Amino acid sequence: MDYAKLKKNLFISLVIGIIVFAGLSIYSDANSLIDVFVGFDYRYLPFILILAPLNYLFRFVKWSYYLHLIDAKVDRKESFYIFISGLCMTVTPGKVGEFFKSYLLKERAGIPVSSTAPLVMGERLTDGISMLILASLGTIAFNYGKAALVMVLLGMVVFVAIVQSPSLVHKLLWRLEQIPFLTRFGKGMENFYDKTYIIFQLKPLLFAIGIGTVSWFFEGLVIYLTVKAMGIELSLLASVFVVSFSTIVGAVSMMPGGLFAAEGSIVGLLVMMDLPKDVAVATTIITRFSTLWLGVGIGLLGLVKIGLMRKKVILEK
Repeated sequence: MDYAKLKKNLFISLVIGIIVFAGLSIYSDANSLIDVFVGFDYRYLPFILILAPLNYLFRFVKWSYYLHLIDAKVDRKESFYIFISGLCMTVTPGKVGEFFKSYLLKERAGIPVSSTAPLVMGERLTDGISMLILASLGTIAFNYGKAALVMVLLGMVVFVAIVQSPSLVHKLLWRLEQIPFLTRFGKGMENFYDKTYIIFQLKPLLFAIGIGTVSWFFEGLVIYLTVKAMGIELSLLASVFVVSFSTIVGAVSMMPGGLFAAEGSIVGLLVMMDLPKDVAVATTIITRFSTLWLGVGIGLLGLVKIGLMRKKVILEK
């Protein structure tokens, strides 16, 4: 595990985040933005900040369920720290850094990466379907982004259909194993597919999507309460649509943490819904702090805890 590279990537993402927030301030006019924050009802802030961690707790339930499905034996407390450590990887392109959890599981519990990487992929895919469900509810009222949502959903459905066709996948794997430089990865690829097939069975799939829909709904509440704290009414349906659609746009952009794309989508959608520019920008800043950077901070704490546990093991030896 290259911690130096990890620190470098996190630093780069932090710099990009600062640039994004600076750009938003310029777009809104700094003085107007300050006035909005001065008039903000800070009694709402504790509720706003607790919603994203509630999302993480529900997603941990899904993570634990996936580990149970593949019969992975991991201490619950250690599994929790590994899970939250992955949150600091959300600022990697397309969140691919979350596969970091698979390396931690291999290091801490000796479970092959090929067995747990499908779990991370399953998390991302079912989260995506959950957000599509939430965003689709919004399109009923706002008639915005339907084509994009349909295309993303179609891609996910095709992927799940292929995964649930063992004969097709095994034929593909057999052909891949005939390629000289892939031959040695044959068993790993087959193990990866076997675990993927398990978690994309109908019952686990519906359970994961249900958990994801509830957990990501909490992040929609972030926008709803933030706007309310500024003295403006925005429907809950609109709030859920904005956060879901912008998260999908951020994921598709493959930018670290969806930076630029997600912020631009939130601001653009809120302005389209007739919110003042300064309110839209302030809402975006608070939302992204709560739903992205707060999680990164929690993830770093988890990573520190994992590091301390590793040192303890080394000292005991």
